[in-house]
Amino acid sequence: MTANMSSFEYEAPFTPSRPKKKRKSRMPQDRPDPAVGLSNTIEELASSGWVNECTQLVRDALRVLAMQKPRVLCLGLGSPSSSRDARTQLAFLLAACDDLTLERSTVSAYDPVFTDEDDRLLATAGVQRLTENRSAAYPLGEPTIVYMPHCDLPLYENIMRENSSRERLPRLLLIANRLSEYLDSLPSHKLQAEYPCVARLAPLLTSLPLPPCPSSVTAFNNLAVQFVPPETMTGVDAAAPNRPPSAAPAGSHDEAIITT
Repeated sequence: MTANMSSFEYEAPFTPSRPKKKRKSRMPQDRPDPAVGLSNTIEELASSGWVNECTQLVRDALRVLAMQKPRVLCLGLGSPSSSRDARTQLAFLLAACDDLTLERSTVSAYDPVFTDEDDRLLATAGVQRLTENRSAAYPLGEPTIVYMPHCDLPLYENIMRENSSRERLPRLLLIANRLSEYLDSLPSHKLQAEYPCVARLAPLLTSLPLPPCPSSVTAFNNLAVQFVPPETMTGVDAAAPNRPPSAAPAGSHDEAIITT
């Protein structure tokens, strides 16, 4: 409310209410265990059949790219212990990995907002928590599903920039906002100047939109499975464009997860 409280007036004459009886103090309710909430959400998504529809799209993409047993990199998830959408997005990732028979030990995740409670939740789920903030600039040394639900465009630019060469791009299967929509929503001069890799690679991507999720309208809207198929790889530069060197020190923890 923006009005000054001293100027607040009732529309009708104010009549003081009678004194209320004292109520017995209520014991504060315990906060639900995030691990239990995550497990319940996984079961809910899996039982709906929606996860199977989504993983079929991923299977189709893996087959086109001839990827077998890829690693999984999750970026920009948010806090699954405090955000329902983030918890639902994590539940989908884990349910999809289970359906695709991908070991959860191959899944690594990073978000600067992760709390100690999030760290414990990820550990319980078998997900490895990365420790260094690379702003999504991860060079992929092996086939990887990169899961980035509803991230900012600069982060998509960074992951595409690090893997925009003809050598690395076939290793990337992206589950994220549909990058092609930025071509229509942003002026071309702005896109070319600030996000040149998205501008250059988005037209080459095959995009398989995720179907609407019946239990969560907001967690997966505008997400798609995206990749550059082999037949359009000729439109990709042989080498990645010039870019600043990675800030990660040699032999860092992250570098051991996503090998270069």
